[in-house]
Amino acid sequence: MGVLLHVAAAHANSRPLAQQVAIAPVAASAAPDALRVLALPAAGDAQGVGDEQARRMLEDFARALGRRLEWSNAVRPADIRQRILNDAIDVVIAPGPVPPDARTAARLVATSPVATERYVVVGRTDNRARNPLELAQMSVAMALGSPHWHYFDRVQRIVPGLKLHALANELPRSAPLQLVADGMVDIAVLPVAGGLDFLADNPRIKRLFDLTTERPLSWYVRRTDPALLANLNQFIDRYHAAYFEPSVFVRDFAAIKRRGVLRIITRVEPGNYYIRDGKPSGYELELAANFAERHKLRLEVRVAHDDAQMLDWLARGAGDLVTGRLVEAPTQGSGPGYARSRTYGYEAFATVSRRALPLRSPLELGGLVLAATEGSPAFRALTSMRARLPGTSVIAVSPAVPESLLLARVADGMVDATVVSGAVAARLRALHPELHVGTSIAHAYDYRWTVREGDEALLDAVDEFLVDAQRTGLASILAARYEAEREARTFVAGYDGRLSPYDRIVRRYADRYGFDWRLIAAQMYQESQFDPRAVSPSGARGLMQLMPRTALALGFADLARPESAIHAGVKYLYELRNEFDAGVPVGERTWFALAAYNLGPRRLQQARRYAARLKLDPNRWTGNVEAAMLRLAQPGGSAGDRRYGQALIYVRTIQSLYGSYRSQQISAAPGLGGVPRA
Repeated sequence: MGVLLHVAAAHANSRPLAQQVAIAPVAASAAPDALRVLALPAAGDAQGVGDEQARRMLEDFARALGRRLEWSNAVRPADIRQRILNDAIDVVIAPGPVPPDARTAARLVATSPVATERYVVVGRTDNRARNPLELAQMSVAMALGSPHWHYFDRVQRIVPGLKLHALANELPRSAPLQLVADGMVDIAVLPVAGGLDFLADNPRIKRLFDLTTERPLSWYVRRTDPALLANLNQFIDRYHAAYFEPSVFVRDFAAIKRRGVLRIITRVEPGNYYIRDGKPSGYELELAANFAERHKLRLEVRVAHDDAQMLDWLARGAGDLVTGRLVEAPTQGSGPGYARSRTYGYEAFATVSRRALPLRSPLELGGLVLAATEGSPAFRALTSMRARLPGTSVIAVSPAVPESLLLARVADGMVDATVVSGAVAARLRALHPELHVGTSIAHAYDYRWTVREGDEALLDAVDEFLVDAQRTGLASILAARYEAEREARTFVAGYDGRLSPYDRIVRRYADRYGFDWRLIAAQMYQESQFDPRAVSPSGARGLMQLMPRTALALGFADLARPESAIHAGVKYLYELRNEFDAGVPVGERTWFALAAYNLGPRRLQQARRYAARLKLDPNRWTGNVEAAMLRLAQPGGSAGDRRYGQALIYVRTIQSLYGSYRSQQISAAPGLGGVPRA
């Protein structure tokens, strides 16, 4: 049965690069089968690349090397010393510098920066302390894994009455803030990987002073393994941007309308959200676009991996509305609650089994082995049904396996049955007389949207729209159109992972200059919609919409030729990315380079300086420089330059499309060698 199985996993520092030298693919290492990672977590979720992001990155990196990931956690910096000295670890992830003793440090070498971070000291609003020497008679709380214990041990010997309290590393950032607000401790030491927006949630707390300046964060590799360091740096350089987290703003419907942007959260799913000729399409997407248009909102799409990430992004404010169907109603835990819209559609699924095993009732499914394509609506309906029929096994089939092979395995009895949509059932009856199309299955995978609990205005607006969509026939028209496309198998490009007519050229130059080719494809679509004859009102030309004078300076004269245009655009983006200093993580440089491509390097530098004046991090895009650019774009502001707003839309659209392209490739060709599945 192995041919059917695909087990799904949960899921950069630029260097000078000669124009004619291509980056070699990440090569398999002769090292052990396991990639051994030791993580020293920071307090809460404040790291620029937190545990979950780091784990996803390193899972993908290990997969590219043909190795399995062994992840372990340390409690305090001293705990990692012996494992480093014994060469019992390959990669160290720490919230700050590695343990300071010379013997340990000599064993390790830093990777390219993956994030930036600074430590701040917060206290109640009546606290007047401005530096550590003014903390007399105060109690200080910090995570056990904080790299600043040695520092405060020394301060404690100088400052009378200073008391230190250790907090568990696993505590969320809200915990020490609450201790300070409630008067249980006087101050807390926290890592910050962006702005201080989190302090707005508690008006009793303020930032007292910065303990450190903004500094780059790297991982660490054993100095005796230069091949691993080179491979990991190459992976970070090329793919770090694939793991970005969207900006987080919890907004109700009134704030959404003031901003003029609706951010929906969805997943790639045949018929509902997919890529067609490089452009996002689908029933759910078009329905959401109609809802946004009704309320005069611009639509932004966040593409998540699964139900858990969709709900997490909704709870944290990375999006406003989940349009992707959820297998089950979300349950309330310790976090925020959710509210679901009215049901506006239902898809029936029928079993398909061999003739000798006709299934005429759902009760006959108990104890059987059923299979469906992983991530497909049929698979998700099956997993929903499984809770109601204990003993039923559901197998996830790789999307690379064609329908004909799956049906053949049903016919020869390797699996008992699969399920198909009601619309497909009639076709199968005619084409496969050796199979039996039987009972429908009960499932909870219906069409509803999800909002944060308490936003009654948004939920009412959604329900009103969905009623109108059914009454006017909009929902039926869209459903029929996309069902016809699904039947015609146009929602993936033959499972070949193709995104554009120019993928071969894009891959070549993305490899040469160290980019994920899917990012370049997303930028190319945003620039020209893959039209090599495109000319902008300002005179920019070709697939990558470069000005002729810029192309000439790069050595290219003929932007009408797709290869010249793509090469010129990727080289220009590469040169823009290399203009940033080594302290800026390459994932951030990618977004800065895209903004400079659209806005111009001079204006981007102005935005970074303005971010610093706003006490934001000029080395981080999400929530920092992008927030400064939003301020600069506002009429009546210090600049009021709408080009900043256009550049914001440009970068966010590419981010969204890039996420869609990554997810499309996961759906169409999982396990693609060397390509992260973030």
